[in-house]
Amino acid sequence: MAKKGTCGICVNKCFPGAISVVNLPSPETAGLQVHCYGENGFRFFGVPQISPGKVIGLLGVNGIGKSTLLEILAGRKQLNGGNFRNPEEGFRDFLSQLSIASFRQFLTDLTPESVAYKPQVFTELLTKSDSVQEIFSSSFHEGLFSTEEVITLMELESIIDRIPSELSGGELQRLAIGRVLLQNVDIYLIDEPCTFLDFRQRIKMATIFHRLAEAGKVVFIAEHDIAIHDFQSDLIYIFYGEPHKFGVMSRLSYSVKKGINNFLLGKLKDENIRIRGKEIIFTRVVKERQWDGVPGIEYPSFSKQLGSFTLTTTKGIIHFGGILCVLGENGLGKTTFAQYLFNTLKTAKISYKPQFLHKKFRGTVRDFLTRYSNTFIESNEYKLYILKPLSISHLLEKPIGTLSGGELQRTFLAGCLGKKANLYIIDEGSAFLDVEERLNVTRVIRHIVSKNRAACIAIEHDIQIAEALSDRILLFEGEPGYSGITVGPFSKREGLNHFLERINITFRRDPETGRARLNKLGSRLDREQREIEAYYYDL
Repeated sequence: MAKKGTCGICVNKCFPGAISVVNLPSPETAGLQVHCYGENGFRFFGVPQISPGKVIGLLGVNGIGKSTLLEILAGRKQLNGGNFRNPEEGFRDFLSQLSIASFRQFLTDLTPESVAYKPQVFTELLTKSDSVQEIFSSSFHEGLFSTEEVITLMELESIIDRIPSELSGGELQRLAIGRVLLQNVDIYLIDEPCTFLDFRQRIKMATIFHRLAEAGKVVFIAEHDIAIHDFQSDLIYIFYGEPHKFGVMSRLSYSVKKGINNFLLGKLKDENIRIRGKEIIFTRVVKERQWDGVPGIEYPSFSKQLGSFTLTTTKGIIHFGGILCVLGENGLGKTTFAQYLFNTLKTAKISYKPQFLHKKFRGTVRDFLTRYSNTFIESNEYKLYILKPLSISHLLEKPIGTLSGGELQRTFLAGCLGKKANLYIIDEGSAFLDVEERLNVTRVIRHIVSKNRAACIAIEHDIQIAEALSDRILLFEGEPGYSGITVGPFSKREGLNHFLERINITFRRDPETGRARLNKLGSRLDREQREIEAYYYDL
């Protein structure tokens, strides 16, 4: 556990929490130390079984070692066994102590050509000046999928002649996954494939990863969307520890239901380890609030043409004290809708968190929040309702340009929600955030909207977060890239049912944790819910 330094020597030199003492786990609890980033750097413990024919899910908060493990498995990072001063010797010592034969054999046989790796960020792709077609055509050996099949599966036909810098986040994600699918290897490593993808595309990727496993491949996937993890994984490894200080991977792999529930409940019962002080439970709203007669901010119907794309909307109202959640596939105009309201609504004071975040601001997080929020961030109110629940305090002195994706998202959310406004527009607020952070953000949004008697529009792709966040739902339908139209708003139950029916998926609620779970297509529960047209079934 970390403790603030109390020596008194540097009390006037360091900001609070700058010095901490961390008690590392014992080898008996954590297993072998796999890697260390330096004398006071992050340390990672634990190794997985290499299981052909399985989709192996990696579940844990940000900064806990999932990407470190994938980089080691990909050969991008040589594990040092904790000996950062002499990595080669550390690697040899690690192998001599390793008892998991499948992992030892994997490390012995590992070459850059033996694995396919999709990293978390797209830095490497964005440096390329080749077109999508040229990227697919160069240096890859077709394996389970042909080039033409991958282009179709990844829905890249319309952008085949563009270069990566011209692509959206979702298009870059699909290009990155497509490159991996073309490689003829036995092990596929996928780091956060859902970021920027809509829910239909997430389901589609999950079925593709299952095809790899069914062909006898080993597939490791790190992901934060627990509903998708539940749908796509065969086994789950749980990651725990203290973010950015040390991470431990569970000794055992768990069945999907048991693994996710253990993570949410905060205890690995089979290993007798508590990984969190309190449980994460998704509460059920027994009776939805009625919004008839509740005042709010009205917006007009409008039509907007962007190149060959046309967005058509109907007029509506965002009620004060309520959150209107926007669901729909990518390319249907959700962000265009949000930007139009931000730029044209003169009847509201609007605070807007955009979809795509940048690091152009020159200054620290403290400077950014002061300017973005236009408020005194040292006030007790700002600290209590924004900085503390969004875990921003320890970032205040960091330059914006050094933040990770999750840190940048939380910073932009803190800036947006810290403003005094009567309409908050939040575009994909859960991107890059882990499960705990997503739920914290949900609670902060709800509190700020209620406290300020404001209205809120939230565009979301994580169906679990959409269910927890929304009061009413506005759907976007049409033909992605060509036309979009708004449908609704609906009540939460009606909106989710309509949305899930359209993408041909049924959901149920887990009785132990309250989380939403996708039914396997064709399963008994799936068939029963379809018969009564209850695609969203709130047990």
